[in-house]
Amino acid sequence: MTDQEIRDEAVWGFMQKRLGYTDQELLTFRNNPRNHRLIGKAGDLVGKTVIFEVVESRGCNIEHHVGEQFFFSAEGYMLAHKGPKKVCPYIMPAMARLMWVIQERIYEGLDPRPYFYKAHCDDVGIECGGWGNIVIEAKIVNR
Repeated sequence: MTDQEIRDEAVWGFMQKRLGYTDQELLTFRNNPRNHRLIGKAGDLVGKTVIFEVVESRGCNIEHHVGEQFFFSAEGYMLAHKGPKKVCPYIMPAMARLMWVIQERIYEGLDPRPYFYKAHCDDVGIECGGWGNIVIEAKIVNR
């Protein structure tokens, strides 16, 4: 076995352990050509942090305010210890949608900042029968 083949097997073994796959599930995972490409690009995610900063806030019941930040690894997990103690569940879907786009852009070798890099919570605001609304902006920084 070459050094590259040994490294490749180590990566697949790591993924099997991380995802809790059986040998058969790992085989299914490995048989998907897309996964080979994504595994090869996964290292590009490691050195980046995604920050969602509140850039507008009005009537937010959770009291999110302008300048507050939510931190995620580019791999997709929230770095909860770096952000606010309270996180409104209605802003999470917006952050999840932007994370998909950011990760896709990284996997494609593109600038990770999406063209549409702002999003808002699901509350429609006082003008439309809700309570309030916040707007977040995605920022991608190198660690």
